[in-house]
Amino acid sequence: MKKIVVIWFALLSVQLFAQGPGQPLNPMTAPGAKSITPTNHILIWKNPIGVKFNQLYFSTDSILILNLDPAVIVFDGNPSNSISEFNLNNLGGLLYYKKYYWRIVEFDSTGSTIGPIWYFKTLSLPTSINFSFDDNMNNWEIFGPLGINNWYWSNSSHTSSLPGEVIFRWDPIFNGESYIVSPEITSPIGISTDISFNYFEDWWSDTVIVGCAITTDNGNSWSTIWDLHATSNVGPNLDHIFLEASENFRLGFFYSGNSNNIDFFYIDDISIESQLITFITPTFLKASTSDTIKRVTLEWSMVQQAPIFPAGYELQRKNGSALSTDQYATIDSLDVITPTYLDYGVELNQTYTYRIRTFSMGSYSYFGNEATAYIPAIVPVELVSFNSSVTDNNVILNWQTATETNNQGFQIERRKTQDERSEKWENIGFINGFGTTTEPQSYSFVDENLLAGNYQYRLKQFDFDGTFEYSNAIEVEINSPTKFSLEQNYPNPFNPSTNIQYAISSTQLVTLKVFDVLGKEVATLVNEEKPAGIYKVEFKSSVGSLQLASGIYYYQLRVADYIETKKMILMK
Repeated sequence: MKKIVVIWFALLSVQLFAQGPGQPLNPMTAPGAKSITPTNHILIWKNPIGVKFNQLYFSTDSILILNLDPAVIVFDGNPSNSISEFNLNNLGGLLYYKKYYWRIVEFDSTGSTIGPIWYFKTLSLPTSINFSFDDNMNNWEIFGPLGINNWYWSNSSHTSSLPGEVIFRWDPIFNGESYIVSPEITSPIGISTDISFNYFEDWWSDTVIVGCAITTDNGNSWSTIWDLHATSNVGPNLDHIFLEASENFRLGFFYSGNSNNIDFFYIDDISIESQLITFITPTFLKASTSDTIKRVTLEWSMVQQAPIFPAGYELQRKNGSALSTDQYATIDSLDVITPTYLDYGVELNQTYTYRIRTFSMGSYSYFGNEATAYIPAIVPVELVSFNSSVTDNNVILNWQTATETNNQGFQIERRKTQDERSEKWENIGFINGFGTTTEPQSYSFVDENLLAGNYQYRLKQFDFDGTFEYSNAIEVEINSPTKFSLEQNYPNPFNPSTNIQYAISSTQLVTLKVFDVLGKEVATLVNEEKPAGIYKVEFKSSVGSLQLASGIYYYQLRVADYIETKKMILMK
């Protein structure tokens, strides 16, 4: 059966386990999740079978959680059912931009089991920071190794703002990059931040490159968010940059190249402002799957009211767990009255993490909790047998399944094996499946009128969502007949048609004709060279101008010196 598994991670490798009912399962919020709203947040977990009561330890201090300090027990009681919930508003809410740890201890009559340590981080407050450089550099640092003596503060106003600004000077001359870098800036994750600044570039020669970048690892790596390739004086100007940060960052202004190409680069009045959020964040995002369809079902608490009612929800997904470094991508936007989503764009044996926010008029709320889901590597249909048998020049395929999940059916494919490099698989039929069933099912397919040779067959099993799996291939040999022969037609008597089968043991010119009782030829069924094999021909008594009456007819096979005639009866 298909099912979703919520992945969790133990923070520490040392775990203590006693005899007991087993560990808690499926934690919500997903461990490692970020940007959790401080209010109205609920912790959820699944209890193992046989639990009598449990304890919830919750704190910003991981040592207290590790040591199971009684001071941080926030719930100690009997679970109402297999799923336990705890509303963190019972603690008076949470703090902004804090990391919280929690773990569950399960108890039954035999003892206790200590669960792993889980954690999440709450979102940060909106940012509003200004650097005016009125009388100093406001704790900005110069990053080298080159050009560390080229940055300085001056009580001047080249950027058309009040006196006091930061300046880059050409002297001493160097060739490379030099940064002046801000203190760390706390950024709400997923919220657009407006960075504005005044600048003026006093150009000297050649192309001068200045810019602005951010770093999340104290200058080990940089991402440029604005740059200017000037060939003349530029400014004074006011510029804006809109940034959606994934974590806290430091802002840096830089010069790149030969410093002898510039006179001065002036910077002043740097402002960093997060968007004003005027509507509510969606909460309690959950992920689950159907037992029969390869998909992730997402549900969340619908936004009921806000100072400004949002226009809809934006849903994002990334590969991996909440701790993954993969980037989120928007997978859909929904109207605000839809609190569910079915994600069919997932693959087996993969982990995905989701988050959601509201939007309106170009603004976005914070993201709610992240939810992680694992799609197991399952086989949609359990095939227990696949075999073949040969009757004359017909191949009978038989196969059986033990269980089926979401099974649309089987496409039968065949290829000749004389030269596997040139022979391609050919679709020769389709048999419908039973959808989802736990009962064994049997199937068969007949491939008729094959020439002598070796053939391979395989099954291509399709789910209703379009995914498929191939079976192993089986090989069948059709032997050449050892003599010429003509079989009795079937059915006989017949109306309006009958089948005539014949065999030839070598490549020959073959004629097969039908005569009436007076010996007059009424139809020619075959008149061509045929390779060795068993053949079946359908004879229709009424086709076009041929309209035979009831009576006795004869059909005759001629191959080389072999001639054989048999009688058949048309009865209308």
